[in-house]
Amino acid sequence: MNEGHSLYSYFRPFLKRFLLAMGFMAMVAVFTGFFAVIIQPVIDEMVIQGGGQPAGKSQLIRNLIMRVLGIQEKQLVLVLPQLLFVAFLGQAVFSFLSLYSMKTLGLKVVRNIRDKLYRSLIYQSVDFLSKARTGDLVSRISNDIEKIKMAVAETLAVYIRETLTLACLLAVIFYQDWGMATLSLVLIPVAAVPLLYFGRKVKKRGVQSQETIGDLGNFMSESAMGNKIVKAYNMEEFEIQKFRQLNQKHFRINANIALAYSLAAPIMDIIGGLVAAGLFTVGMHRIAQGTLSPGQFTSFLTALFLMYAPIKRLTLAHNDYQQGKAGWERVKQIILAANPIRDRAAAAEIRAIRGEVEFQDVHFAYQPRVPVLRNISFRAQPNEMVALVGASGSGKTTIMNLLLRFYEPESGEVLIDGRDIRSITMKSLREQIGLVTQDVFLFNDTILNNIAYGRKRYTLDDVQRAAAVARADGFIAELPMGYDTVVGERGIFLSNGQRQRISIARAVLKQPQILIFDEATSSLDSESEKLIQEAMAEVMKCRTTFVIAHRLSTIIEADRILVIENGEIKESGDHRELLKKRGLYYSLYNLQFPEMNIIM
Repeated sequence: MNEGHSLYSYFRPFLKRFLLAMGFMAMVAVFTGFFAVIIQPVIDEMVIQGGGQPAGKSQLIRNLIMRVLGIQEKQLVLVLPQLLFVAFLGQAVFSFLSLYSMKTLGLKVVRNIRDKLYRSLIYQSVDFLSKARTGDLVSRISNDIEKIKMAVAETLAVYIRETLTLACLLAVIFYQDWGMATLSLVLIPVAAVPLLYFGRKVKKRGVQSQETIGDLGNFMSESAMGNKIVKAYNMEEFEIQKFRQLNQKHFRINANIALAYSLAAPIMDIIGGLVAAGLFTVGMHRIAQGTLSPGQFTSFLTALFLMYAPIKRLTLAHNDYQQGKAGWERVKQIILAANPIRDRAAAAEIRAIRGEVEFQDVHFAYQPRVPVLRNISFRAQPNEMVALVGASGSGKTTIMNLLLRFYEPESGEVLIDGRDIRSITMKSLREQIGLVTQDVFLFNDTILNNIAYGRKRYTLDDVQRAAAVARADGFIAELPMGYDTVVGERGIFLSNGQRQRISIARAVLKQPQILIFDEATSSLDSESEKLIQEAMAEVMKCRTTFVIAHRLSTIIEADRILVIENGEIKESGDHRELLKKRGLYYSLYNLQFPEMNIIM
Protein backbone atom coordinates (compact mmCIF):
# COMPACT_ATOMS: atom_id res chain seq x y z
CA MET A 1 0.00 0.00 0.00
CA ASN A 2 1.44 3.39 -1.03
CA GLU A 3 2.37 5.97 1.55
CA GLY A 4 -0.54 8.30 2.30
CA HIS A 5 -3.25 6.02 0.87
CA SER A 6 -4.16 4.51 4.23
CA LEU A 7 -4.06 5.39 7.90
CA TYR A 8 -2.12 2.14 8.41
CA SER A 9 0.98 3.73 6.90
CA TYR A 10 0.95 6.26 9.77
CA PHE A 11 0.62 3.47 12.37
CA ARG A 12 3.56 1.51 11.03
CA PRO A 13 6.29 3.47 12.89
CA PHE A 14 4.46 2.86 16.19
CA LEU A 15 3.58 -0.81 15.67
CA LYS A 16 5.38 -2.00 18.83
CA ARG A 17 3.56 0.56 20.96
CA PHE A 18 0.28 -0.44 19.35
CA LEU A 19 0.87 -4.14 20.11
CA LEU A 20 1.75 -3.24 23.71
CA ALA A 21 -1.50 -1.26 24.01
CA MET A 22 -3.40 -4.25 22.57
CA GLY A 23 -1.82 -6.43 25.28
CA PHE A 24 -3.05 -4.01 27.95
CA MET A 25 -6.55 -4.03 26.39
CA ALA A 26 -6.53 -7.82 26.32
CA MET A 27 -5.79 -7.79 30.07
CA VAL A 28 -8.75 -5.43 30.63
CA ALA A 29 -10.93 -8.00 28.83
CA VAL A 30 -9.46 -10.87 30.88
CA PHE A 31 -10.10 -9.15 34.22
CA THR A 32 -13.63 -8.20 33.13
CA GLY A 33 -14.32 -11.83 32.29
CA PHE A 34 -12.64 -12.88 35.54
CA PHE A 35 -15.06 -10.66 37.48
CA ALA A 36 -18.05 -12.27 35.74
CA VAL A 37 -16.69 -15.74 36.57
CA ILE A 38 -15.71 -15.04 40.18
CA ILE A 39 -19.15 -13.68 41.00
CA GLN A 40 -20.52 -17.25 40.69
CA PRO A 41 -18.61 -18.83 43.62
CA VAL A 42 -19.21 -15.66 45.67
CA ILE A 43 -23.01 -16.00 45.30
CA ASP A 44 -22.91 -19.77 45.75
CA GLU A 45 -20.77 -19.37 48.88
CA MET A 46 -23.55 -17.18 50.26
CA VAL A 47 -26.02 -19.96 49.44
CA ILE A 48 -23.77 -22.52 51.21
CA GLN A 49 -23.45 -20.29 54.23
CA GLY A 50 -27.26 -20.29 54.29
CA GLY A 51 -27.33 -24.11 54.33
CA GLY A 52 -27.73 -24.84 50.60
CA GLN A 53 -25.52 -26.80 48.17
CA PRO A 54 -23.89 -25.48 44.95
CA ALA A 55 -24.52 -27.09 41.58
CA GLY A 56 -21.83 -29.24 39.95
CA LYS A 57 -20.42 -26.51 37.62
CA SER A 58 -20.16 -24.11 40.56
CA GLN A 59 -18.20 -26.70 42.54
CA LEU A 60 -15.72 -27.01 39.64
CA ILE A 61 -14.81 -23.33 39.90
CA ARG A 62 -14.55 -23.53 43.71
CA ASN A 63 -12.22 -26.52 43.44
CA LEU A 64 -10.08 -24.75 40.81
CA ILE A 65 -9.64 -21.71 43.09
CA MET A 66 -8.67 -23.86 46.05
CA ARG A 67 -6.20 -25.86 43.95
CA VAL A 68 -4.52 -22.81 42.36
CA LEU A 69 -4.29 -20.82 45.61
CA GLY A 70 -3.59 -23.85 47.84
CA ILE A 71 -6.33 -23.05 50.35
CA GLN A 72 -8.97 -25.02 52.24
CA GLU A 73 -12.72 -24.76 51.56
CA LYS A 74 -13.33 -22.93 54.81
CA GLN A 75 -10.95 -20.16 53.67
CA LEU A 76 -13.02 -19.41 50.57
CA VAL A 77 -15.30 -17.07 52.51
CA LEU A 78 -12.29 -14.77 53.08
CA VAL A 79 -10.50 -15.26 49.77
CA LEU A 80 -13.42 -14.79 47.35
CA PRO A 81 -14.05 -11.10 48.26
CA GLN A 82 -10.34 -10.48 47.81
CA LEU A 83 -10.49 -12.03 44.34
CA LEU A 84 -13.35 -9.67 43.52
CA PHE A 85 -11.10 -6.76 44.50
CA VAL A 86 -8.28 -8.19 42.34
CA ALA A 87 -10.70 -8.24 39.39
CA PHE A 88 -11.55 -4.55 39.91
CA LEU A 89 -7.90 -3.62 40.52
CA GLY A 90 -6.73 -5.42 37.37
CA GLN A 91 -9.41 -3.69 35.30
CA ALA A 92 -8.42 -0.29 36.69
CA VAL A 93 -4.65 -0.67 36.21
CA PHE A 94 -4.81 -2.08 32.69
CA SER A 95 -7.55 0.36 31.68
CA PHE A 96 -5.22 3.22 32.61
CA LEU A 97 -2.27 1.67 30.76
CA SER A 98 -4.32 0.91 27.63
CA LEU A 99 -6.02 4.31 27.54
CA TYR A 100 -2.77 6.24 28.03
CA SER A 101 -0.94 4.12 25.47
CA MET A 102 -3.64 4.52 22.81
CA LYS A 103 -4.17 8.23 23.45
CA THR A 104 -0.47 9.03 23.10
CA LEU A 105 -0.24 6.71 20.10
CA GLY A 106 -3.18 8.50 18.50
CA LEU A 107 -1.62 11.89 19.20
CA LYS A 108 1.64 10.80 17.55
CA VAL A 109 -0.18 9.44 14.51
CA VAL A 110 -2.23 12.63 14.14
CA ARG A 111 0.89 14.77 14.66
CA ASN A 112 2.51 12.99 11.71
CA ILE A 113 -0.64 13.32 9.58
CA ARG A 114 -0.79 17.04 10.36
CA ASP A 115 2.91 17.39 9.44
CA LYS A 116 2.30 15.50 6.20
CA LEU A 117 -0.77 17.60 5.40
CA TYR A 118 1.05 20.89 5.98
CA ARG A 119 4.07 19.70 3.99
CA SER A 120 1.76 18.75 1.12
CA LEU A 121 0.06 22.16 1.32
CA ILE A 122 3.28 24.17 1.43
CA TYR A 123 4.67 22.31 -1.59
CA GLN A 124 1.47 22.58 -3.59
CA SER A 125 1.47 24.58 -6.81
CA VAL A 126 0.58 28.27 -6.83
CA ASP A 127 -2.35 27.34 -9.08
CA PHE A 128 -3.74 24.88 -6.51
CA LEU A 129 -3.42 27.32 -3.59
CA SER A 130 -4.85 30.25 -5.54
CA LYS A 131 -8.00 28.24 -6.29
CA ALA A 132 -8.39 26.78 -2.78
CA ARG A 133 -10.54 28.53 -0.20
CA THR A 134 -8.69 29.61 2.94
CA GLY A 135 -11.52 28.61 5.27
CA ASP A 136 -11.73 25.14 3.75
CA LEU A 137 -7.97 24.58 4.10
CA VAL A 138 -8.07 25.74 7.74
CA SER A 139 -11.02 23.41 8.38
CA ARG A 140 -9.10 20.45 6.97
CA ILE A 141 -5.96 21.10 8.98
CA SER A 142 -7.87 21.73 12.22
CA ASN A 143 -11.40 20.31 12.36
CA ASP A 144 -10.87 17.31 10.08
CA ILE A 145 -7.63 16.44 11.86
CA GLU A 146 -9.51 16.62 15.18
CA LYS A 147 -12.05 14.09 13.88
CA ILE A 148 -9.20 11.80 12.81
CA LYS A 149 -7.61 12.17 16.24
CA MET A 150 -10.89 11.11 17.87
CA ALA A 151 -11.11 8.10 15.55
CA VAL A 152 -7.49 7.04 16.11
CA ALA A 153 -6.93 7.90 19.77
CA GLU A 154 -10.41 7.07 21.10
CA THR A 155 -12.47 5.03 18.65
CA LEU A 156 -9.78 2.51 17.70
CA ALA A 157 -9.12 1.82 21.38
CA VAL A 158 -12.84 1.31 21.97
CA TYR A 159 -13.09 -1.08 19.02
CA ILE A 160 -10.23 -3.27 20.20
CA ARG A 161 -10.85 -3.14 23.96
CA GLU A 162 -14.59 -3.66 23.78
CA THR A 163 -14.33 -6.41 21.13
CA LEU A 164 -11.85 -8.34 23.30
CA THR A 165 -14.06 -7.77 26.35
CA LEU A 166 -17.09 -9.04 24.46
CA ALA A 167 -15.15 -12.15 23.43
CA CYS A 168 -14.25 -12.92 27.06
CA LEU A 169 -17.79 -12.29 28.29
CA LEU A 170 -19.24 -14.42 25.49
CA ALA A 171 -17.01 -17.26 26.64
CA VAL A 172 -18.37 -16.83 30.18
CA ILE A 173 -22.06 -16.90 29.20
CA PHE A 174 -21.63 -19.92 26.91
CA TYR A 175 -19.69 -21.69 29.66
CA GLN A 176 -22.43 -21.03 32.20
CA ASP A 177 -25.38 -21.95 29.96
CA TRP A 178 -25.11 -22.27 26.19
CA GLY A 179 -28.90 -22.47 25.74
CA MET A 180 -29.62 -19.12 27.37
CA ALA A 181 -26.52 -17.64 25.68
CA THR A 182 -27.86 -18.61 22.25
CA LEU A 183 -31.25 -17.14 23.10
CA SER A 184 -29.72 -13.86 24.27
CA LEU A 185 -27.71 -13.45 21.05
CA VAL A 186 -30.60 -14.00 18.66
CA LEU A 187 -31.56 -10.32 18.67
CA ILE A 188 -28.05 -9.00 17.91
CA PRO A 189 -28.44 -9.24 14.10
CA VAL A 190 -31.75 -7.39 14.46
CA ALA A 191 -29.94 -4.58 16.29
CA ALA A 192 -27.17 -4.43 13.70
CA VAL A 193 -29.46 -3.34 10.84
CA PRO A 194 -30.52 0.08 12.24
CA LEU A 195 -27.05 0.71 13.67
CA LEU A 196 -25.40 0.21 10.28
CA TYR A 197 -28.03 2.46 8.73
CA PHE A 198 -27.30 5.20 11.25
CA GLY A 199 -23.56 4.74 10.66
CA ARG A 200 -23.91 5.42 6.95
CA LYS A 201 -26.04 8.47 7.70
CA VAL A 202 -23.41 9.80 10.11
CA LYS A 203 -20.62 9.36 7.54
CA LYS A 204 -22.58 11.17 4.82
CA ARG A 205 -23.63 14.00 7.11
CA GLY A 206 -20.11 14.10 8.58
CA VAL A 207 -18.64 15.01 5.19
CA GLN A 208 -21.28 17.71 4.75
CA SER A 209 -20.60 19.01 8.26
CA GLN A 210 -16.86 19.34 7.57
CA GLU A 211 -17.59 21.16 4.31
CA THR A 212 -19.92 23.65 5.98
CA ILE A 213 -17.31 24.33 8.66
CA GLY A 214 -14.94 25.18 5.82
CA ASP A 215 -17.60 27.48 4.34
CA LEU A 216 -18.06 29.21 7.70
CA GLY A 217 -14.32 29.64 8.16
CA ASN A 218 -13.91 31.02 4.66
CA PHE A 219 -16.82 33.42 5.13
CA MET A 220 -15.45 34.72 8.45
CA SER A 221 -11.99 35.16 6.90
CA GLU A 222 -13.43 37.20 4.03
CA SER A 223 -15.54 39.27 6.42
CA ALA A 224 -12.49 40.10 8.55
CA MET A 225 -10.31 41.06 5.56
CA GLY A 226 -13.10 43.02 3.85
CA ASN A 227 -14.45 44.68 6.98
CA LYS A 228 -13.71 48.21 5.77
CA ILE A 229 -15.80 47.67 2.64
CA VAL A 230 -18.63 46.14 4.70
CA LYS A 231 -18.70 49.20 6.96
CA ALA A 232 -18.25 51.71 4.15
CA TYR A 233 -21.32 50.33 2.36
CA ASN A 234 -23.36 49.77 5.56
CA MET A 235 -23.70 46.06 4.78
CA GLU A 236 -23.30 44.68 8.31
CA GLU A 237 -26.84 43.27 8.42
CA PHE A 238 -26.49 41.84 4.91
CA GLU A 239 -23.35 39.96 5.93
CA ILE A 240 -24.97 38.84 9.19
CA GLN A 241 -27.88 37.39 7.22
CA LYS A 242 -25.53 35.51 4.87
CA PHE A 243 -23.64 34.13 7.86
CA ARG A 244 -26.89 33.15 9.59
CA GLN A 245 -27.94 31.12 6.53
CA LEU A 246 -24.61 29.26 6.46
CA ASN A 247 -24.76 28.73 10.21
CA GLN A 248 -28.33 27.39 9.95
CA LYS A 249 -27.25 24.95 7.24
CA HIS A 250 -24.44 23.71 9.49
CA PHE A 251 -26.95 23.37 12.35
CA ARG A 252 -29.38 21.27 10.28
CA ILE A 253 -26.65 18.86 9.17
CA ASN A 254 -25.34 18.42 12.71
CA ALA A 255 -28.86 18.06 14.07
CA ASN A 256 -29.25 15.01 11.80
CA ILE A 257 -25.96 13.63 13.14
CA ALA A 258 -27.18 14.26 16.70
CA LEU A 259 -30.41 12.39 15.86
CA ALA A 260 -28.43 9.33 14.71
CA TYR A 261 -26.28 9.44 17.86
CA SER A 262 -29.31 9.88 20.09
CA LEU A 263 -31.30 6.99 18.54
CA ALA A 264 -28.44 4.48 18.80
CA ALA A 265 -28.47 4.25 22.61
CA PRO A 266 -32.27 3.88 23.07
CA ILE A 267 -32.35 1.11 20.46
CA MET A 268 -29.73 -0.77 22.47
CA ASP A 269 -31.73 -0.12 25.67
CA ILE A 270 -34.88 -1.60 24.13
CA ILE A 271 -33.05 -4.67 22.86
CA GLY A 272 -31.35 -5.07 26.25
CA GLY A 273 -34.71 -4.88 28.01
CA LEU A 274 -36.22 -7.57 25.76
CA VAL A 275 -33.25 -9.86 26.34
CA ALA A 276 -33.34 -9.29 30.13
CA ALA A 277 -37.08 -10.05 30.36
CA GLY A 278 -36.69 -13.29 28.43
CA LEU A 279 -33.66 -14.44 30.40
CA PHE A 280 -35.19 -13.81 33.80
CA THR A 281 -38.19 -15.88 32.77
CA VAL A 282 -36.00 -18.80 31.66
CA GLY A 283 -33.52 -18.41 34.52
CA MET A 284 -36.09 -18.44 37.31
CA HIS A 285 -37.71 -21.52 35.77
CA ARG A 286 -34.31 -23.33 35.60
CA ILE A 287 -33.41 -22.44 39.20
CA ALA A 288 -36.79 -23.72 40.36
CA GLN A 289 -36.08 -27.01 38.57
CA GLY A 290 -32.61 -27.27 40.18
CA THR A 291 -30.74 -27.35 36.87
CA LEU A 292 -29.12 -23.97 37.49
CA SER A 293 -27.59 -22.54 40.66
CA PRO A 294 -28.19 -18.94 41.77
CA GLY A 295 -24.44 -18.34 41.40
CA GLN A 296 -24.44 -19.60 37.81
CA PHE A 297 -27.44 -17.47 36.92
CA THR A 298 -25.92 -14.41 38.60
CA SER A 299 -22.61 -14.99 36.79
CA PHE A 300 -24.48 -15.38 33.49
CA LEU A 301 -26.48 -12.19 34.03
CA THR A 302 -23.40 -10.29 35.21
CA ALA A 303 -21.49 -11.27 32.07
CA LEU A 304 -24.48 -10.47 29.89
CA PHE A 305 -25.09 -7.05 31.45
CA LEU A 306 -21.36 -6.33 31.31
CA MET A 307 -21.65 -7.01 27.56
CA TYR A 308 -24.24 -4.29 27.24
CA ALA A 309 -21.77 -1.43 27.91
CA PRO A 310 -19.20 -2.62 25.31
CA ILE A 311 -21.93 -3.08 22.68
CA LYS A 312 -23.24 0.41 23.43
CA ARG A 313 -19.73 1.89 23.25
CA LEU A 314 -19.07 0.06 19.99
CA THR A 315 -22.28 1.52 18.57
CA LEU A 316 -21.27 5.08 19.44
CA ALA A 317 -17.68 4.38 18.34
CA HIS A 318 -18.98 3.31 14.95
CA ASN A 319 -20.54 6.74 14.50
CA ASP A 320 -17.31 8.46 15.64
CA TYR A 321 -15.36 6.25 13.25
CA GLN A 322 -17.57 7.31 10.34
CA GLN A 323 -16.92 10.97 11.12
CA GLY A 324 -13.19 10.27 11.43
CA LYS A 325 -13.29 8.41 8.12
CA ALA A 326 -15.02 11.37 6.50
CA GLY A 327 -12.32 13.66 7.90
CA TRP A 328 -9.56 11.35 6.61
CA GLU A 329 -11.07 11.34 3.13
CA ARG A 330 -10.94 15.15 3.04
CA VAL A 331 -7.40 15.31 4.44
CA LYS A 332 -6.25 12.58 2.05
CA GLN A 333 -7.41 14.68 -0.91
CA ILE A 334 -4.78 17.26 0.02
CA ILE A 335 -2.04 14.76 0.90
CA LEU A 336 -2.46 12.86 -2.37
CA ALA A 337 -2.88 15.95 -4.55
CA ALA A 338 0.11 15.85 -6.88
CA ASN A 339 1.93 19.07 -7.72
CA PRO A 340 2.30 19.06 -11.52
CA ILE A 341 5.34 21.32 -11.21
CA ARG A 342 8.22 19.24 -9.89
CA ASP A 343 11.90 18.67 -10.46
CA ARG A 344 12.87 16.36 -13.27
CA ALA A 345 14.84 13.26 -12.35
CA ALA A 346 17.99 14.68 -13.94
CA ALA A 347 17.53 18.25 -12.67
CA ALA A 348 20.79 19.82 -11.54
CA GLU A 349 21.56 22.48 -8.95
CA ILE A 350 23.00 25.84 -9.95
CA ARG A 351 25.18 27.74 -7.50
CA ALA A 352 26.11 30.80 -9.55
CA ILE A 353 24.70 32.38 -12.71
CA ARG A 354 25.54 35.32 -14.99
CA GLY A 355 21.89 36.33 -15.12
CA GLU A 356 21.02 36.00 -18.81
CA VAL A 357 17.30 35.28 -19.18
CA GLU A 358 15.66 34.24 -22.42
CA PHE A 359 12.06 33.37 -23.38
CA GLN A 360 11.75 31.38 -26.61
CA ASP A 361 8.30 31.32 -28.24
CA VAL A 362 6.49 30.78 -24.92
CA HIS A 363 2.75 30.07 -24.87
CA PHE A 364 0.68 29.75 -21.70
CA ALA A 365 -2.96 29.43 -20.56
CA TYR A 366 -4.45 29.11 -17.09
CA GLN A 367 -7.46 27.33 -18.59
CA PRO A 368 -7.64 25.19 -21.74
CA ARG A 369 -8.32 27.15 -24.92
CA VAL A 370 -8.07 30.50 -23.09
CA PRO A 371 -4.56 31.70 -24.01
CA VAL A 372 -2.89 34.21 -21.69
CA LEU A 373 0.55 34.43 -23.34
CA ARG A 374 1.39 33.94 -27.03
CA ASN A 375 4.73 33.94 -28.83
CA ILE A 376 6.66 35.49 -25.93
CA SER A 377 10.28 35.79 -27.06
CA PHE A 378 12.94 38.12 -25.66
CA ARG A 379 16.41 38.04 -24.11
CA ALA A 380 17.62 39.96 -21.06
CA GLN A 381 21.39 40.33 -20.90
CA PRO A 382 23.23 40.02 -17.56
CA ASN A 383 22.90 43.18 -15.41
CA GLU A 384 20.23 44.66 -17.70
CA MET A 385 17.10 46.34 -16.44
CA VAL A 386 14.08 45.13 -18.41
CA ALA A 387 10.70 46.76 -17.84
CA LEU A 388 7.32 45.22 -18.66
CA VAL A 389 4.45 47.64 -19.21
CA GLY A 390 0.89 47.26 -20.37
CA ALA A 391 -2.69 47.29 -19.21
CA SER A 392 -3.86 45.19 -16.26
CA GLY A 393 -4.40 41.58 -17.30
CA SER A 394 -2.08 41.83 -20.29
CA GLY A 395 0.18 39.05 -18.93
CA LYS A 396 3.13 40.94 -17.39
CA THR A 397 3.07 39.16 -14.00
CA THR A 398 2.38 35.82 -15.67
CA ILE A 399 5.67 36.11 -17.59
CA MET A 400 7.55 36.51 -14.32
CA ASN A 401 5.56 33.66 -12.74
CA LEU A 402 6.86 31.41 -15.50
CA LEU A 403 10.44 32.52 -14.76
CA LEU A 404 9.94 31.52 -11.12
CA ARG A 405 8.31 28.24 -12.24
CA PHE A 406 5.11 29.00 -10.38
CA TYR A 407 3.53 27.72 -13.59
CA GLU A 408 4.81 25.75 -16.59
CA PRO A 409 4.53 27.04 -20.19
CA GLU A 410 2.34 25.06 -22.55
CA SER A 411 5.05 25.32 -25.17
CA GLY A 412 8.34 27.10 -25.65
CA GLU A 413 11.27 27.42 -23.26
CA VAL A 414 12.46 29.72 -20.51
CA LEU A 415 16.27 29.79 -20.27
CA ILE A 416 18.77 31.07 -17.74
CA ASP A 417 22.34 31.29 -19.00
CA GLY A 418 21.24 29.15 -21.93
CA ARG A 419 19.79 26.36 -19.76
CA ASP A 420 16.12 25.38 -19.73
CA ILE A 421 14.93 26.20 -16.20
CA ARG A 422 13.14 22.82 -16.12
CA SER A 423 16.58 21.18 -16.11
CA ILE A 424 17.43 23.09 -12.91
CA THR A 425 16.15 22.20 -9.44
CA MET A 426 13.43 24.60 -8.35
CA LYS A 427 15.15 25.29 -5.04
CA SER A 428 18.43 26.39 -6.62
CA LEU A 429 16.56 28.31 -9.37
CA ARG A 430 14.52 30.34 -6.89
CA GLU A 431 17.62 30.89 -4.74
CA GLN A 432 18.95 32.99 -7.63
CA ILE A 433 15.80 35.14 -7.92
CA GLY A 434 14.57 37.87 -5.58
CA LEU A 435 10.91 38.90 -5.68
CA VAL A 436 9.38 42.17 -4.45
CA THR A 437 5.64 42.48 -5.06
CA GLN A 438 3.01 45.18 -4.71
CA ASP A 439 1.09 43.13 -2.15
CA VAL A 440 3.87 42.81 0.43
CA PHE A 441 3.49 39.92 2.82
CA LEU A 442 5.18 40.23 6.20
CA PHE A 443 4.94 37.60 8.92
CA ASN A 444 3.71 38.37 12.42
CA ASP A 445 7.29 38.43 13.66
CA THR A 446 10.12 40.89 14.29
CA ILE A 447 11.57 43.12 11.59
CA LEU A 448 14.85 41.22 11.98
CA ASN A 449 13.21 37.85 11.28
CA ASN A 450 11.18 39.25 8.38
CA ILE A 451 14.30 40.62 6.67
CA ALA A 452 16.28 37.44 7.42
CA TYR A 453 13.37 35.18 6.41
CA GLY A 454 14.68 31.82 5.26
CA ARG A 455 18.35 32.77 5.77
CA LYS A 456 20.11 30.24 8.01
CA ARG A 457 23.43 32.09 8.13
CA TYR A 458 23.42 35.81 8.72
CA THR A 459 24.64 38.40 11.21
CA LEU A 460 22.95 41.50 12.54
CA ASP A 461 25.40 43.52 10.46
CA ASP A 462 24.18 41.68 7.32
CA VAL A 463 20.58 42.58 8.14
CA GLN A 464 21.48 46.21 8.92
CA ARG A 465 23.38 46.58 5.63
CA ALA A 466 20.40 45.15 3.72
CA ALA A 467 18.08 47.57 5.52
CA ALA A 468 20.38 50.48 4.68
CA VAL A 469 20.41 49.57 0.98
CA ALA A 470 16.58 49.35 1.08
CA ARG A 471 16.37 52.76 2.80
CA ALA A 472 14.67 51.09 5.77
CA ASP A 473 17.32 51.69 8.44
CA GLY A 474 16.06 55.21 9.18
CA PHE A 475 12.52 54.34 10.28
CA ILE A 476 13.68 51.12 11.99
CA ALA A 477 16.04 53.15 14.20
CA GLU A 478 13.11 55.31 15.32
CA LEU A 479 11.07 52.33 16.52
CA PRO A 480 11.20 51.65 20.30
CA MET A 481 12.37 48.05 19.82
CA GLY A 482 14.34 48.64 16.62
CA TYR A 483 14.94 45.43 14.71
CA ASP A 484 13.12 43.49 17.46
CA THR A 485 9.83 45.30 16.73
CA VAL A 486 7.00 42.88 15.95
CA VAL A 487 5.24 44.09 12.78
CA GLY A 488 1.84 42.46 13.45
CA GLU A 489 -0.21 40.26 11.15
CA ARG A 490 0.72 41.01 7.52
CA GLY A 491 2.80 43.97 8.84
CA ILE A 492 -0.26 45.90 10.01
CA PHE A 493 1.80 48.09 12.38
CA LEU A 494 3.87 49.50 9.49
CA SER A 495 2.90 51.81 6.62
CA ASN A 496 2.80 50.61 3.01
CA GLY A 497 6.12 52.27 2.25
CA GLN A 498 7.78 50.76 5.34
CA ARG A 499 6.49 47.29 4.50
CA GLN A 500 7.77 47.66 0.94
CA ARG A 501 11.24 48.65 2.13
CA ILE A 502 11.35 45.66 4.50
CA SER A 503 10.44 43.49 1.50
CA ILE A 504 13.29 45.00 -0.53
CA ALA A 505 15.72 44.47 2.36
CA ARG A 506 14.64 40.82 2.45
CA ALA A 507 15.48 40.49 -1.25
CA VAL A 508 18.83 42.27 -0.75
CA LEU A 509 19.90 39.92 2.04
CA LYS A 510 19.13 36.97 -0.23
CA GLN A 511 21.73 38.35 -2.70
CA PRO A 512 20.05 37.02 -5.87
CA GLN A 513 21.48 37.55 -9.34
CA ILE A 514 18.01 38.18 -10.80
CA LEU A 515 15.52 40.62 -9.27
CA ILE A 516 11.80 41.04 -9.99
CA PHE A 517 9.94 44.18 -8.90
CA ASP A 518 6.23 43.62 -9.51
CA GLU A 519 4.38 46.95 -9.15
CA ALA A 520 6.62 47.75 -6.17
CA THR A 521 5.65 51.46 -6.09
CA SER A 522 2.09 51.48 -7.42
CA SER A 523 0.30 52.00 -4.09
CA LEU A 524 2.73 54.43 -2.44
CA ASP A 525 2.69 58.16 -1.81
CA SER A 526 5.25 60.40 -3.53
CA GLU A 527 7.70 60.48 -0.61
CA SER A 528 7.61 56.69 -0.15
CA GLU A 529 7.87 56.18 -3.90
CA LYS A 530 11.01 58.29 -4.05
CA LEU A 531 12.63 56.28 -1.25
CA ILE A 532 11.65 52.99 -2.89
CA GLN A 533 13.02 54.13 -6.24
CA GLU A 534 16.33 55.08 -4.57
CA ALA A 535 16.42 51.65 -2.92
CA MET A 536 15.59 49.90 -6.19
CA ALA A 537 18.34 51.78 -8.03
CA GLU A 538 20.83 50.68 -5.38
CA VAL A 539 19.68 47.07 -5.39
CA MET A 540 19.70 46.76 -9.20
CA LYS A 541 23.44 47.34 -9.50
CA CYS A 542 25.20 44.30 -11.03
CA ARG A 543 21.94 42.35 -11.25
CA THR A 544 19.53 41.40 -14.01
CA THR A 545 16.33 43.19 -13.06
CA PHE A 546 12.75 42.93 -14.26
CA VAL A 547 10.41 45.76 -13.35
CA ILE A 548 6.66 45.51 -13.86
CA ALA A 549 5.16 48.98 -13.63
CA HIS A 550 2.09 51.01 -14.40
CA ARG A 551 3.87 54.26 -13.57
CA LEU A 552 6.12 54.83 -16.55
CA SER A 553 8.18 57.34 -14.57
CA THR A 554 9.78 54.40 -12.72
CA ILE A 555 11.09 52.68 -15.84
CA ILE A 556 12.29 55.52 -18.10
CA GLU A 557 15.92 54.52 -17.42
CA ALA A 558 15.33 50.84 -18.28
CA ASP A 559 17.74 49.28 -20.78
CA ARG A 560 14.77 47.74 -22.53
CA ILE A 561 11.00 48.13 -22.26
CA LEU A 562 8.61 45.37 -23.36
CA VAL A 563 5.10 46.57 -24.12
CA ILE A 564 2.62 43.74 -23.51
CA GLU A 565 -0.91 43.68 -24.93
CA ASN A 566 -3.29 40.71 -24.84
CA GLY A 567 -0.49 38.33 -23.93
CA GLU A 568 1.87 39.36 -26.72
CA ILE A 569 4.96 41.58 -26.91
CA LYS A 570 3.82 44.38 -29.21
CA GLU A 571 6.83 46.71 -28.84
CA SER A 572 10.38 46.49 -27.56
CA GLY A 573 13.08 49.11 -27.09
CA ASP A 574 14.29 51.78 -24.70
CA HIS A 575 12.24 54.83 -23.67
CA ARG A 576 13.38 57.12 -26.51
CA GLU A 577 13.10 54.43 -29.19
CA LEU A 578 9.54 53.59 -28.19
CA LEU A 579 8.47 57.23 -28.11
CA LYS A 580 9.79 57.67 -31.64
CA LYS A 581 7.65 54.73 -32.83
CA ARG A 582 4.50 56.59 -31.70
CA GLY A 583 2.86 53.25 -30.92
CA LEU A 584 1.35 51.76 -27.77
CA TYR A 585 4.08 53.02 -25.45
CA TYR A 586 3.73 56.52 -26.88
CA SER A 587 -0.02 56.39 -26.17
CA LEU A 588 0.49 55.10 -22.61
CA TYR A 589 3.08 57.82 -21.91
CA ASN A 590 0.80 60.58 -23.19
CA LEU A 591 -2.06 59.27 -21.04
CA GLN A 592 0.09 59.50 -17.92
CA PHE A 593 1.85 62.74 -18.78
CA PRO A 594 -0.56 64.75 -20.93
CA GLU A 595 1.00 68.01 -19.74
CA MET A 596 4.38 67.11 -21.28
CA ASN A 597 5.03 68.21 -24.81
CA ILE A 598 6.97 65.35 -26.35
CA ILE A 599 9.31 66.72 -28.97
CA MET A 600 10.50 64.09 -31.39
